[in-house]
Amino acid sequence: MKRKLTLIQILFLCVFIICGGILVKYYLEKNSTEKEMEDLREALVLPDRNAEGEDDAPKAETWEADGILTRYHSLYEQNNDMAGWIQIDGTVIDYPVLYNGESNAFYLHRNFNKENSDAGIPFLDYQCDRAGNSDNMIVYGHNMRNGTMFHDLLKYADQDFYNEHKYVRFDTVYNRCVYEVFAAFRVRVGSKDEFRYYDFINSDTTEAYDAYVSSCKAHSLYDTGITPSYREKLLTLSTCSYNSGNERFVIVARLTEKI
Repeated sequence: MKRKLTLIQILFLCVFIICGGILVKYYLEKNSTEKEMEDLREALVLPDRNAEGEDDAPKAETWEADGILTRYHSLYEQNNDMAGWIQIDGTVIDYPVLYNGESNAFYLHRNFNKENSDAGIPFLDYQCDRAGNSDNMIVYGHNMRNGTMFHDLLKYADQDFYNEHKYVRFDTVYNRCVYEVFAAFRVRVGSKDEFRYYDFINSDTTEAYDAYVSSCKAHSLYDTGITPSYREKLLTLSTCSYNSGNERFVIVARLTEKI
């Protein structure tokens, strides 16, 4: 005689199937994103190592006739929205950064090839100068639960992690740049006392610049001992934190090297 499934058993079975489907979706999304990014990394034209002289000494960077760094030129030709590359040692963050001059929403759910993608791709705020001349270059990226995109930014909540990962490389397609992190904080978007960090792109006065830097340091989870000076270029990286409500996790850094 066949045994009938109880309502509880049916519910458990449904939950099992749904959870299994979610896990499969995460796995497939992660693999797809990682494969796409690996293909883009392989398309980079990195300077060859010198055959003579110092062991493994890299050759100098080169630029094409249009001013684009040779290493990024092939990707720029594939998509002229290519703005640069973001990379943090010791994290999964090693991605191209795109730019749409009309909206921050364009690459929110599109990949490098402008195809629909839940993960999207890191993108530069549309108000910024893609050449890197803005006082504050703001880059957004999703915090994917599968660990990709800007998920690792949240590790900066731990000061020990900060101490080991103080530097961020954010190249434009024109210049290679290194930034030093000086603040890491959480912001509740839409709250009464919200710190609108995303509104600061350029400053006409020392006072406006210093006020922004002071706000970043005041909101920071710890004191890094670093205070940028007026005219030092800044980099802001922003992602969702999922800690509570409509919250963002943000790190801000100052430019220390540019070639």
